[in-house]
Amino acid sequence: MRTSGHPEALSFISDLELVDHHCHGVSVAPLSHDDFASLLTEGGREMSAAIDPIASPLGLAVRSLCAPLLDLDPHAPIEEYLWRRSSLGAPAVTRRMLAGAGLSDLLIDTGHLSDQVLTPDGMKEAGRFETHEIVRIEAVAEEVFASVGAEGFIDEFAHRLASRARGAVGLKSIIAYRAGLSLDPDRPSVEAVSEALAGWSPGSRLEDVVLLRHCLWVAVEVAEDLGIPLQLHSGFGDRDLELWRADPTRFTPWLRRIPSSVNICFLHCWPYHRQAAFLAAVHPNVYFDAGEVNTHAALGYDRILAEALEVAPFEKVLYSSDAFGLPELYYIGSMRFRSALSSLLEDWQRRGFCSPSDAAEIATAIGRSNAEKLYRLGR
Repeated sequence: MRTSGHPEALSFISDLELVDHHCHGVSVAPLSHDDFASLLTEGGREMSAAIDPIASPLGLAVRSLCAPLLDLDPHAPIEEYLWRRSSLGAPAVTRRMLAGAGLSDLLIDTGHLSDQVLTPDGMKEAGRFETHEIVRIEAVAEEVFASVGAEGFIDEFAHRLASRARGAVGLKSIIAYRAGLSLDPDRPSVEAVSEALAGWSPGSRLEDVVLLRHCLWVAVEVAEDLGIPLQLHSGFGDRDLELWRADPTRFTPWLRRIPSSVNICFLHCWPYHRQAAFLAAVHPNVYFDAGEVNTHAALGYDRILAEALEVAPFEKVLYSSDAFGLPELYYIGSMRFRSALSSLLEDWQRRGFCSPSDAAEIATAIGRSNAEKLYRLGR
């Protein structure tokens, strides 16, 4: 495995098997040019209809990093890349990209378009690594409401979330999308929840702030009972997101109320990765990653990772790709992370800030051992 861009990259980072603590499945359907392009942007098909998402930092990363895995020269024209991709077939491309990423474990969020991507078992077979489920809270709530309606929701949601979580390694909330992170931390009364349930229309997604707060508090209880962490989306995301409401520091009143035994992990975070690093530095139960932008901001990821590590304790930072749909995103995320971390640790060693053994410990912690401990992966 090569770490692109840094010929002096530390060899142990190149060889380190990563735990991708937040990702999704790979698309199960053949992809047209438009399909492929739409998966390179968080703007979806509306964005790809307006501009060419391949003409982007992520598009350059595909052509420079992924082309050699398809037996093409780096920077091959995208038409040639997509032709070669199609001729090999999706299963072969998936196997090559996942093998090249050098992963030991995937922690897969199964709550987003799960019918369009490989299941955790399908991903395990494709990549020959271990897979673990992360249960999305809002998806479970919507399933429960669709099955029992308002009258039985409160008891059934608590029961079903706990049942699903027993077979998973963590929970996840996208409350930042639905209501932002500046939420009243008080737990809603049963009366308030019942009133909000009466206004929830069958078939619509969960958006009521009272219900979202209720579901999050139930998730906190489940996480505490089972000893599993709670992931929270923050920062960078798709067009449904109002970015300013996804600053993780807006969640501070909740952090002061949530039991200290419940570990919180903020995902993605950019452009609030420094804010997340601050929270990790002062709250014992807060962790974070700077994932997703190791693909979407591939050309600037060296700087972003360096900023994320300015104040954060090294035991509080994790690796993730947030890959969805395209196996290329697993590979690019891994390569950009390895390259950026190698560059940073080499610089610290040149400046006398850390020894080679320090660098190895830091890389291992961020790349895998922090996730092994946080999610109790049984190493």
